[in-house]
Amino acid sequence: MINREHEHWKGLTNRLIRYYYYCQRGLALFNEMRYVILVIFGIYVAMKLTNPLWMVLMFIVCVPILIIAGWISVFKLGKVIDWLNIEFSSHFSRYGYELQEKILKNLEEINEKLNH
Repeated sequence: MINREHEHWKGLTNRLIRYYYYCQRGLALFNEMRYVILVIFGIYVAMKLTNPLWMVLMFIVCVPILIIAGWISVFKLGKVIDWLNIEFSSHFSRYGYELQEKILKNLEEINEKLNH
């Protein structure tokens, strides 16, 4: 892998871009969590519960379920979805992927010849 730390990590501009990125990811996470909070609150109101501990209990139950679902998404679903996106992509997307594979194979062959 090519190390481009000097291009993308060091320097004031890159630091500011990283802070923007961190802020953006934090807002995205907050926005996603908002849906969980709204669903819990909606269930609380729909069931006409009066004890706020029910809301806390629902949140405590939801967090492990969300963590398990996230783990499954990262380690199981992501790989299959990536494969499906490549396998059933358009002709031009598929051509680009196959071209990259051919280039990599050629570079590996060149590397072998140079090392022997």
